[in-house]
Amino acid sequence: MSEILVSVFARTDVGMHRAGNEDSFLVADLTAGKVGLGPDVSKHLLGERGSLMIVSDGMGGAAAGEIASEMAVTSIRESLVEMTPSMEISERLRSAAEIANEQIWNRSQDNPELSGMGATLTAVLVQGTTAYIAQVGDSRAYLMRRGQIKQLTKDQSLAQMLVDSGAIKPDQMDSVPQNVIMQAMGTQPAVKVAMSAVELCKNDCLVICSDGLSNKIPPNDLREMIQDVEDLTEACRLLIDKANERGGEDNITVVIARFDGEALHSATESGSITGSFRALNQGYSSEYFSGARSVSSPPTEEEPDPELEQKQITTMLNSADLARFASGAPVPAATDDTAQFEAPVMSEAEIDEAEFRSRPTADRPLLEDAATGSATAQVTPAKRSYAVILIIALISLLLLGATGFFVYSIYMKQKSPPADVQQQPE
Repeated sequence: MSEILVSVFARTDVGMHRAGNEDSFLVADLTAGKVGLGPDVSKHLLGERGSLMIVSDGMGGAAAGEIASEMAVTSIRESLVEMTPSMEISERLRSAAEIANEQIWNRSQDNPELSGMGATLTAVLVQGTTAYIAQVGDSRAYLMRRGQIKQLTKDQSLAQMLVDSGAIKPDQMDSVPQNVIMQAMGTQPAVKVAMSAVELCKNDCLVICSDGLSNKIPPNDLREMIQDVEDLTEACRLLIDKANERGGEDNITVVIARFDGEALHSATESGSITGSFRALNQGYSSEYFSGARSVSSPPTEEEPDPELEQKQITTMLNSADLARFASGAPVPAATDDTAQFEAPVMSEAEIDEAEFRSRPTADRPLLEDAATGSATAQVTPAKRSYAVILIIALISLLLLGATGFFVYSIYMKQKSPPADVQQQPE
């Protein structure tokens, strides 16, 4: 019987500047029902229910970020354990992510002190010879094969969305805040999970990390640092140390897994990672904002028009729902690796959108229909708040005027002199 051997290790670090660690990770052998980094999980044969690896980067005040990221990783594992194996694999993972999102949202609504908490999510479920990837936010997954490295996920960030829409060029990404993500787990009652899959080959290496690592170590540096390191524990340590050496402003988390066994085909020299990869849906990519297609891209040969660029950015922001990612890290400079390792996106004809829309889920966010007017609907509460402020201001002015008139009439208005009193004759 052909088998697949999974070797995996993970490590998280608070970084050099943060007081607490809001990152969470999970490694689990779902067939054996074991979780953690013990010897029976760090090296195990892939079973029929698969292996699960997750990284989640929390956000929110106080301990809210830690709670959100921990809920994300534990909820997904629990949901996958409970789901029937007959359910399609990618659908199981996507549904598990949606359930986790709903649980985090409900927890934040029930507890005012947790209001606004959220988390990124990059979860990989390996079953058979395929790795299925679910993503929300900007935590990343990379695949290394025969000296190549490929970013399997696309950041759901403001900077990436503006580049994809043509509003800015890739070399202008450093002018846009890098710590703003377009959605996060638990910040809305429903979330749009980006799903993809990649066929594994013998000796493939999978890396999942939070932005505390990816913002400090470009893909090529990452590949060079760990491709010749046999010990995954040492590989994790090297990456964490390098991220801290380069600033360590954020929490840092990494999961590294290698795959071997007779069930996997050997990677040929001509076989690229791109050929093994497929996007299962668009998720929250900028192509999802169809309104952005009507925005003209900046001139390619002439000097960019700053006014036009600002209009384009404003248009994108008006159709987006920004999930604030509370990172105190400075804006990192963009690298040339961004475009080189961008994950391919399938055409609309290749995406079974009807199946995607028909799945059972909570009400979708209004931003999904931004092109047909829902973006305006999202702005309505803000307009109402302005009206309330205006009414309160007018009432305050009227009360102030009435008070002033009262004070003037009683205390300040000069009284007319009394009429002359005729003296009585003696």
